[in-house]
Amino acid sequence: MSYNIKFMNLPEQFSNLQKSKVVILPIAYEGVVSRGFGASNGPLAILNASYELEYFDIDYNIEPYEQGIYTEQIFKLTNQDYEFSKQVISELVYNFLKINKFPVIIGGDHSITSGVVQGFEKKQTNFGIITFDAHSDLREPWGKETWQHACVSREISKNHKLLIVGVRSQDVSEAEFLKSPEGKNVSVINAKDVFEKNNLNVFQEKLKQLPHDIYISIDVDVFDPAFMKNTNTPEPGGLDWYLLNNFLKIIFKQKNVIGVDLVEFAPQGEEYNYFSEAFMLSKLIYKLIVYKYYTQKINL
Repeated sequence: MSYNIKFMNLPEQFSNLQKSKVVILPIAYEGVVSRGFGASNGPLAILNASYELEYFDIDYNIEPYEQGIYTEQIFKLTNQDYEFSKQVISELVYNFLKINKFPVIIGGDHSITSGVVQGFEKKQTNFGIITFDAHSDLREPWGKETWQHACVSREISKNHKLLIVGVRSQDVSEAEFLKSPEGKNVSVINAKDVFEKNNLNVFQEKLKQLPHDIYISIDVDVFDPAFMKNTNTPEPGGLDWYLLNNFLKIIFKQKNVIGVDLVEFAPQGEEYNYFSEAFMLSKLIYKLIVYKYYTQKINL
């Protein structure tokens, strides 16, 4: 199947680079991962599923595609050198920031977020980061065989305030990091607390502590496995569609979101085994475009 595939198969009028406000940037990178493989196949599966999306958003009575959605060719990065890969990804992202596009990056494993953040840092430095993730990803790197996607939050928190939402798995070293001076930039909202307490209010309080400009990273394992089986590191007790979207609506309403990534979707087997999940993620991307450009229509 061709890698020159457009999100939603939009006509040229709404998918050319010059006129489009949104850029879909698929990065098929999979580095040293902790369990399972297949995240490099995620971008193509999500783009294929997007062909089945309706143009009309029934929740807000709008057609977000009219903002223009350009899809870059899938970038397949096979070099396993992590530092090299980060530099390549950062340049790729920065090229679109220079022409004032809103980037939605589809991974790939979560380690791509480090390179993406580096790309944004070439344009601006004062922005916060919110990740939605079943894992805190605060492990300390220990060499070339590091599980890079398990270290990504620790890395990006060095220069930015970071809020992690949906966590339900963590190593003791990560818990100790959060209590240390080195972890002062990081706040965590566990999934258990989301369900047992009214943590939309807690979330809003933590959101106030972040800069006005926000980058969002969504690891699909933040969803409960009932909704998302095709990810290599599933954890029980995750978020559902409406809860995640409620969090996102609050962010877009109160902050200026500068970019988003969606990572760790690892489709397995025949298309019928993963299509519903790929379609859900393509619809989530379309919702992100709604939230970015139609915040006046969003009711909290």
